[in-house]
Amino acid sequence: MGKEKQLTHDQVAAIAALCKAGKANKEIATITGLALRSVQRWAKKTRDAGGADPPLQNKPTGRPRKTTPRTLKVLRRQVDASPRITAPQLKEKNPKLLGHVSVRTVRHRLHDLQFSHHNARKKPLVSIKQKKNRVAFCRKYLQWDVEKWKNVLWSDEATFTVTGNRLGKVYRRPGSDTLDPNFIHGTVKHPDSLMV
Repeated sequence: MGKEKQLTHDQVAAIAALCKAGKANKEIATITGLALRSVQRWAKKTRDAGGADPPLQNKPTGRPRKTTPRTLKVLRRQVDASPRITAPQLKEKNPKLLGHVSVRTVRHRLHDLQFSHHNARKKPLVSIKQKKNRVAFCRKYLQWDVEKWKNVLWSDEATFTVTGNRLGKVYRRPGSDTLDPNFIHGTVKHPDSLMV
């Protein structure tokens, strides 16, 4: 069973007034723009109260959150500025906001903010000089047409190793020895290789 939606005091008063006026639940839902199920629930509470003042809403169950919307804004801003920051670091960096909550709560709030944890993508490390050279290369050949590019020989390179580099997969029964020669793949630190 889902959580009961909390209506404002004005919304409950509007339902009660329309209910006393003899309006049907569907009509009340159309007028107030509220869900029919909510209207049915509060109309029944109004009738059960004998048409007196609008019934009070039940107090929400459970302990209220220890973090505030301001805390979420701070977390969002800091994670956007530094994506590599960890939940313990966030807690340590904001003792006033997060000193009274656990690291697990910080992780939950990050999840609420739609942040998901991933391994950083691996890309070749490029120096500032290399970046400038790449941009210069692109600008140099930016105006070339198809005819000029037809005179360029495109090549690639590949490295071949003598020992082989395919790890492959094996089938093992539960409880079998993982170090059995049939289940291992021998490796060498510096295999003989040839680049072509």
